[in-house]
Amino acid sequence: MKLFFFSVTKHQYRYFEQIKNTLGYESKHLFFPNMIFSLSGFRFAFTLDLEEIFQLKHKEIDQKYHNPIIKTLYKTLLKLQAPFVVASLYPLLLAQKPDILFLWNGKKLYQAIADKVAKALEIKTVYFENGVLPNTTTMDFQGVNATNSVPKEADFYRTLHYPQHSILPDSLTIRKPKTKKKEFAIPLPKQYIFVPFQVAYDTQIIHHSPWISDMFALFEIIKWLSTQLNIDFVVKEHPSDKSSNYVSLHHQKNPKIHFSSEVTQTLIENADAILTINSSVAMESLLFSKRVIVLGEAFFAIDGIVKTAKNKEEILRILNTIATWEIDTTLTQNFLKYLYYDYLICGNWRTPDTKHFEAIDTKLKEHLC
Repeated sequence: MKLFFFSVTKHQYRYFEQIKNTLGYESKHLFFPNMIFSLSGFRFAFTLDLEEIFQLKHKEIDQKYHNPIIKTLYKTLLKLQAPFVVASLYPLLLAQKPDILFLWNGKKLYQAIADKVAKALEIKTVYFENGVLPNTTTMDFQGVNATNSVPKEADFYRTLHYPQHSILPDSLTIRKPKTKKKEFAIPLPKQYIFVPFQVAYDTQIIHHSPWISDMFALFEIIKWLSTQLNIDFVVKEHPSDKSSNYVSLHHQKNPKIHFSSEVTQTLIENADAILTINSSVAMESLLFSKRVIVLGEAFFAIDGIVKTAKNKEEILRILNTIATWEIDTTLTQNFLKYLYYDYLICGNWRTPDTKHFEAIDTKLKEHLC
């Protein structure tokens, strides 16, 4: 088996190096940016259609930056960099002819370009991401998030059977904010809908939120819902969001909308329901048998496990009937156990152990058989 690893951050590099060294297959690892270029690679770069990749990256830049000069310069720079990604990767892939290319996420600009090159050379790709359940890692040969290979039909999970001792995680990892955020020390309402904000420039929003552009748009929907319903909404900013500024929302006086700094698990456990675009908080909420409403594209947007809404009127209709919403516990538990025991890689990629690497090796061999 021949493997090729492509990384663009130090965290990815360290993790992929651990996989490469532990598995011991014939492997190469390219860390971009670098000074490995070839004329054949540059020529090949201009045969690829990268327009859709650039369009999605431009949406991310528009979300992340506000200065029009910075945005224009950044977009121009990335356009100039793209051929260098191809020129670095193409000759190495052509020379080694690996069985599998390893990518993190696969939807960020450089990884998306690498994926495009691999597909043109008929090389399989495996995608890694943070696990959707505590202490797990995602490894998928089709994609991550809404494009992953998890079955999307409820009937698939109804036929599954797991031993009674097959337990699921009952506590969540606390995420520390990457930047200093305003603290909100407020008592939680007796009844509320929990709305976790997401990173507005993350691929979950850029790629998989067709009708809600950002958290400001989501907040406007919450405001409208607050005029229609006799229930409160509790909002928590995403701890990993380093660019978004929601001060203008903090200053809006609405007695039914509250920002909170409370631990996410507490917010989930005390909520009547969770309203999200496609946050991993939705998956975590299912662990606690909570009602979840999904507004975007998500692999867990499966009828019987969550409810989905494609406009604010549909959200209102769901929330108006929340008292009669009975959770299908067996279906949801089977879905979660399939993810935990069959789909996900055990262990966090930041602290992998022997069992973690053995699981990766097993999936590689199964896929190539």
